[in-house]
Amino acid sequence: MRWTRRAMMAFGAVAAAAGRGFGAGQARAGRAAEPGRAPYWMPGPDPKAAKDLKPGPTPIRLAGNLPIPRAGAADKGPASIGDAVRSLREQGLTSGVTRMEPWEKASEAMISELRAAMKEYDVEIFEVGGYRNILHTDEKARQENLKYLARCLETAERIGCRMVGTITGSRNPAGNQWSDNYAVHPDNWTLETWKLTVSGIRQILKDTAGLKAVLGMEAQVTTNLDGPVAHRNLIQDVGDPRCKVNLDPTNMVHLYNHFHTTRLIEQCFDLLGEDIYGCHAKDSYVQPHTQTLYIQEVCPGRGSLDYETYLVRLSRMKWPRSLLPEHIPNDQYPEAYAYIRKVAAKVGVKIYGQG
Repeated sequence: MRWTRRAMMAFGAVAAAAGRGFGAGQARAGRAAEPGRAPYWMPGPDPKAAKDLKPGPTPIRLAGNLPIPRAGAADKGPASIGDAVRSLREQGLTSGVTRMEPWEKASEAMISELRAAMKEYDVEIFEVGGYRNILHTDEKARQENLKYLARCLETAERIGCRMVGTITGSRNPAGNQWSDNYAVHPDNWTLETWKLTVSGIRQILKDTAGLKAVLGMEAQVTTNLDGPVAHRNLIQDVGDPRCKVNLDPTNMVHLYNHFHTTRLIEQCFDLLGEDIYGCHAKDSYVQPHTQTLYIQEVCPGRGSLDYETYLVRLSRMKWPRSLLPEHIPNDQYPEAYAYIRKVAAKVGVKIYGQG
C-alpha cells in the first residue's frame, strides 16, 4: 500500500517520532507533525514507553570482511581461499562481505574452492559491496555506475551471495570524486531525482533479470533514501521483487530522532520486514561541544542506538540475517563484537554458531 498522510497518521507515534518526512521519497508518506514541533523536540524517549523485548527463535550471523587471499608470497593475507573463510570462523564470525573485483574473473576452480570452504565452515557471504552513485550528474558516468552494479549482481550470483549493497547517491557534482557519492545537495530530494533513482534501479534489475541476487539499498540521511518510509516507497515504486534493503539505522539518525532510536528501529522492521536482507552495525553520537550539529558514527555501544530492540527484532525474522560492524577504527572491532554479544545475551537473542 502507498503510505499516505492518513495511513502514516494512523501508524501513530512511530511515524511522529521516527518519520523524517523530507524529500520525494519520505515526504509523500505525510507526517503527523512538522520538524521543530512536539514530539520531535522531546528531550528523550518517553519514560513511560515500554519496550517489547521478547526475542524470537532466529539467530543472528555476525559478519566481517572476507580477507582476500594473497596472490604471491610477498603479499599479505591468507594463503588460500579456504584459509580466508576459516579465518572468519576462527573469529567467531559466520558471515562475510566482499567486493566484486576478486571474484568477477576468478576461475571456476577458485569459485568451487570458495563455495566448498563456505560449506565446510558454515560461513556465508551476505553482501558484495557495490556502492556506486546511481544519481551521478554526468550521464555517461551514471550509466557506467549502473553497469558496474549489474556486474556486481552477476558476481554475487556466481559466488552464492544473496545481495549487492549500494546507495541511491547524490546530485552534488563536488561529491563525484568519490564513487559512493552521498554528499548533501538540495536536488537530492526533488521529484525528478526520485524518478531518476527509480529508473536507474529498474534498469539494473532488468539488465540482470533471472538472477536471484538482490539489490540491497542502504539509507543515507544526506540522500533521498533517508529513512524507513523512503525505503518502503522505493520498493513500491521500483516494483521489482529484487529491490530490497541493506539496513543501517545509524545512517537514518538526525537530531529529531537521535534520542528516539527505539521508535526508529521499530518503524524500520514494521515497514520493511522480510525485505531486509542484510544489516550493518555502528552507533550514533552527537559531539557534545560544537556550536553546530555534528553527528558521528561510532563503535556499537558508544552512542544512542537501541541495540536491545535492534537485535530482538532481527531475532524475529524468518531466516538468520547477517550483522556487520563497520566504519570504526580497526582496534575497536573486538569491542563492537563483544558489545553485540553482551546485548544479545542480555535480551536472549542467539548468535549463530555460538554454543
